[in-house]
Amino acid sequence: MRLAVAILSGLMAVVLGTGAAAAEPPKRLDVVLTPHAAGGEGSHLGVRMTLEAPGLKAGDPLVRLPIRLVGIPTPPWPADAVEARDDRGPIPLSQAEEPPTPQGVYRRWIVGRASAGDVVVSYRAPPRRVTAATNNGPLFDLREENGGFAGSGNGFFAAPAAPGPWRVRLSWDLSAAPKGSRGVWSLGEGTVETVIPSDVLQFSYYYVGPLKSYPPDPGSGFDVYWLSEPPFDPNELGAKLKALYGGMAAFFGDRGGSYRVFARQNPYKGTGGTGLARSFMFGYHLPAKPTVDSLQGLLAHEMAHTWPGMQGDHGETAWYSEGMAEYYSTVLSWRAGAISTGRLLETFNERATAYYSNPYVRASSPEAAKRFWTDPVAQTVPYGRGWLYLQQVDAAVREASGGRRSLDDLAKAMRRRQDAGEPYGVAQWLELVGAEIGPVAATAGYERMVRGDLLIPPSGLYAPCLVVRPQAVRPFQLGFARASLNDDRVVRDLEPGSAADQAGVRNGDVIVEASDISEVRKDETRPLILTLRRGDATTTVSYLPRGAPAEGYRWSRDPNTPDNACRF
Repeated sequence: MRLAVAILSGLMAVVLGTGAAAAEPPKRLDVVLTPHAAGGEGSHLGVRMTLEAPGLKAGDPLVRLPIRLVGIPTPPWPADAVEARDDRGPIPLSQAEEPPTPQGVYRRWIVGRASAGDVVVSYRAPPRRVTAATNNGPLFDLREENGGFAGSGNGFFAAPAAPGPWRVRLSWDLSAAPKGSRGVWSLGEGTVETVIPSDVLQFSYYYVGPLKSYPPDPGSGFDVYWLSEPPFDPNELGAKLKALYGGMAAFFGDRGGSYRVFARQNPYKGTGGTGLARSFMFGYHLPAKPTVDSLQGLLAHEMAHTWPGMQGDHGETAWYSEGMAEYYSTVLSWRAGAISTGRLLETFNERATAYYSNPYVRASSPEAAKRFWTDPVAQTVPYGRGWLYLQQVDAAVREASGGRRSLDDLAKAMRRRQDAGEPYGVAQWLELVGAEIGPVAATAGYERMVRGDLLIPPSGLYAPCLVVRPQAVRPFQLGFARASLNDDRVVRDLEPGSAADQAGVRNGDVIVEASDISEVRKDETRPLILTLRRGDATTTVSYLPRGAPAEGYRWSRDPNTPDNACRF
């Protein structure tokens, strides 16, 4: 769900005003967004872009847009949806799909003749229609909500194919929007001018309509937005997130800049979040009635994604971005007093259980990456794997330095490289770790993690406050293809002899309703309940989606150690 952070890590230097200067002044790109939230088929977000003298030749790509990205589709567009014109009049356009990648497929619009002067691109982007049966996933799609729109540019923005950087001026035409509407982009509210690569137009959020915010007036530097009244107190949430953001930004040496948090309601079960440029969006299911406390871990994780990044393919580096976010979202929350030691212990054990019970726990990183966007359980492999590996590195660095240095020093060093526009990939990470514990040990530990060896928590890292103890876990085993729970909702690849098979699930069954898989995964004793339709008959089955007990570990609190003696 957090793919975008890995993709964006190489772009954020430009967003933050760092990195090498361009050889020539960036060309101008004016963007006007016009929302029409009609609440039905006529709803769309109008987009009009003016590209300063792009100098295109016949056959050059003009703009590009994902057809599907990390399992999230864009709504189907008619062939003539995108129009372009220049000083000579309309420009004929054709379409072509780019070669698919593990993350998804992009479509390009190609000019049929050379351009003359500025080029104006215009189109109407429809929102994605979602229902209770829609599969939970990264928050990339454009949604209509309560008189407005919420989503990332990946769901609607046909961005210039030329990477830029561009001198962007983005504004909102709210003439067709409800009275009192406001338009917000990840990088600012109202009219925003900045210099960015074209990719940031897609990997950022857009939020418009009769929204509310914390604080009520824009321009505070840290803002939280919502279109529908949530079941929790959004002002309490905003105040806590603002305090946490200040601590995290200071830890990572953030040079400053605004930050935004966007909320949206999901008609389907589950919560989730995705971090993009200087912002993140989170979704929640209203009937679940989430609280500020229940959302804290998710939102801290998304916020932590703002800083630690690693260059490279997502499948090779997700352990770092996700592991760092898992680690520092908890540790920095504890250091800031946002969570208690007891809550930290609960979070540690929840994450340990999720890691050890993952059916892909011993898959190599490349093997797990192949399944990222077809099975959400595989997507979580880098979270636990990276988190435990980083704790092992932390323990080794502390031991080698006699407690004078820690993972904090490595995380900050990687961040400094990123800020300075220097390489910050796996090679640089291993060089930093090798300088602390020796290159042989650094490489060996990394390779164990990548090939899928079971990772064991360092026994003395949090002693005497927390003690590591073995505890067997039962791996999660759905019993049929996870893709069966996606939009088509038809059971496929039933595993003979599995609990699902024994409960009466059959290939071809239509899944009318299912328990929240993310909640079932958290509790070994919680059954999965499916309402199935087979022909004209409907039935309900319940079973425990678990395999045989396997090796696992968790932490216990030493009752004789006071809080002020704990160190994280």
